[in-house]
Amino acid sequence: MDLAPQLIGVDIGGSGARAACVERDEEGELCVGELHALTWDDGFTPLPLEEQLRYPGEVPALEEIASGARVARLAELILSCTDHDYLSCHVAAPGLLTEDGYGVEVWRNGPRRSTLISDLKLAVESQRRALKCDLSPISPDSLACTLGEQAAQGGALREASNALCIAGGSGVGEGVIVEGRCFGLPELEPPLARAWELTGDAGASLEDQVAPGRVLEAWKRAGREGAPEEQGSDEAAAALLDARDRGVVRLVERADAWFRMRGLELERVVLSQTLGRLYSEDGARFGALAEALGGVELVTSSLRGAPLAGAVARGSEARS
Repeated sequence: MDLAPQLIGVDIGGSGARAACVERDEEGELCVGELHALTWDDGFTPLPLEEQLRYPGEVPALEEIASGARVARLAELILSCTDHDYLSCHVAAPGLLTEDGYGVEVWRNGPRRSTLISDLKLAVESQRRALKCDLSPISPDSLACTLGEQAAQGGALREASNALCIAGGSGVGEGVIVEGRCFGLPELEPPLARAWELTGDAGASLEDQVAPGRVLEAWKRAGREGAPEEQGSDEAAAALLDARDRGVVRLVERADAWFRMRGLELERVVLSQTLGRLYSEDGARFGALAEALGGVELVTSSLRGAPLAGAVARGSEARS
């Protein structure tokens, strides 16, 4: 057996999952290797968020079956990254975690599983003879992305003292750096409400308004083809994207107020993952958004592996 474990980062999302080997360079920066990805194609539809919150931990049989099938696919994804026989895997996932951090109790975009980590360990080890796999507790994906932008090679938050990271894909995850230390929004004092907990335009959640996946869903529900970003001057597309801009501004202003209450200045805002890519591809819209935020430095990140690196950083720190 290999003397030292191969570090593996895993990012579980609403539309699929990604995994990669993660290494540390001579300066201690985390380097994410080739990304291996899968797409969820099981057609699973989660229970409404309100119902999940009302009855946490009560998972229907069909949801158990869906989550079990996904665990098997995640094990295959992990094993596709390396042929080492000693792995140390670190998982980033969305949703509200179980008290022990080893499962997901509430998840708006996928099947819940309270024993996710122990089941994943069993699935990985059962698929390759003599393999040993250590898994740490789940890192909230919002915190993992922020940590990755801070700790990984090419991260947009390296050397940032006071900053906000907004990661957008199927949902919205946020983390902050306060005087060099990384926090999830619930860890702050007082805690900041998350995008899914805030009401946006027309009564929808602010997550619906900002998350690229949610914006695309709204576009398709209206019977439209393609994506709103591809429609040029189409008024309906512009309305959705303008609403997204307003939502981002609101998230930044909320965080900025928190920093100011403590006599600190919010120096940098990073738009990460799909949200960052979309703004990087639309220079005019990005420029208008930056102008609306005044003196805060606004940047986009192209570091797709940020949540993987962040999960490794957090899991490795917890083990040391």
